[in-house]
Amino acid sequence: MNKGILTCFALLLLGGIHPDEKGRIFIDSPFRPDTATKTSKVLINFNDSIPDDTLTIYFSAKSQPEAFSRNIHTAVCIDSLCRLVDITLYWEVTGKYLGYSLPPGEELTKKEHTPFSKSDYTRLSEILADSSSQLGFYTPEEIHPVKQAVKKTDGITGATLPNLSPWIVPEAAYTSYTLWHLTYGASRDSIINHVKEHLLSNKLLTNILQNKDPYNQIMALRWVGESNMNSNQFIEPALTILQSENYQSSRQALKFLKLSGIDQERLQTECVKLLESEEFRIKNLAIEYIRESEKLTRPVAQALMNHINNDNYYLVNVILSLLEKRYNPDYEDQRKLSELLDSKNENVANRVYFFLLNLPVQSPELAKQLNRYRKKNSL
Repeated sequence: MNKGILTCFALLLLGGIHPDEKGRIFIDSPFRPDTATKTSKVLINFNDSIPDDTLTIYFSAKSQPEAFSRNIHTAVCIDSLCRLVDITLYWEVTGKYLGYSLPPGEELTKKEHTPFSKSDYTRLSEILADSSSQLGFYTPEEIHPVKQAVKKTDGITGATLPNLSPWIVPEAAYTSYTLWHLTYGASRDSIINHVKEHLLSNKLLTNILQNKDPYNQIMALRWVGESNMNSNQFIEPALTILQSENYQSSRQALKFLKLSGIDQERLQTECVKLLESEEFRIKNLAIEYIRESEKLTRPVAQALMNHINNDNYYLVNVILSLLEKRYNPDYEDQRKLSELLDSKNENVANRVYFFLLNLPVQSPELAKQLNRYRKKNSL
């Protein structure tokens, strides 16, 4: 069967499809390509199979780059009956997936050329938004094992692997796979490189840091660290991100702030606030940073002591460990800590006792309290 006959057969199969004449757009963001103030195009050597080597850059009303797009014309299956896909992918300036659109008259199809349903289009966008998808660990041959089966899936002899179902549009495995790899392949890498080399500015970085999206914030903090820009202007945004309750962005913010030249006491104070987080990993960020410090000022030490809970042995132990050899409590602080000797939690009371007992200087009142506690508990 020659190519002409196959093409005619494919057209007959598609005869029942009625594409959306207005086109389709799936972007979960206020950004819309048709309302951009300005656009420009840049040629990139992507070294992939897509014929169009052009990236489109979209600018905001304030002349700041806000998005990129690339037109994708490719086959999403191996045999000649498969329909070519005509789709535009969009990314934020950090390379984060933004959405996709189809031109008027275009439809995506799946097994036996059935058009995508509305839920399929929505599901595809969810799939493309998942940068950690398991699709990244498979090859095309694993998606469609060609030696198996009689049925055709996405135009390829073979069956979709059952364990891929959480990461694909039903009956559109190769479409999902191909578009996901295009989203996270050379196009995305080229966007990141182009921004770093040609578009990076103080204003752009500030905008990204204020974006409130953890991925974007992390990228911006990395870019600042890699550049020769003055870090001082990014300290305040980074402090806000530190308290964002997102572990990954808080960790990147702390990494940046440690090298930013910020006053150590201020950063220690900000880290003490992280002990209020419900996320254990964020608490641990604060604990590890303070543990690295050679000494603590009285305001920082008092802020730590304010977090002591007389029923929580873990927290009491951690805070006292941080204070040891870094801060020598004055008489007033000794008095406050000695109140924990009356804790109903025996472990807490004992931990405080041995901390106070090892202080190099004790108030006369504290010495009496420790003696009474020792006799009472036969220590």
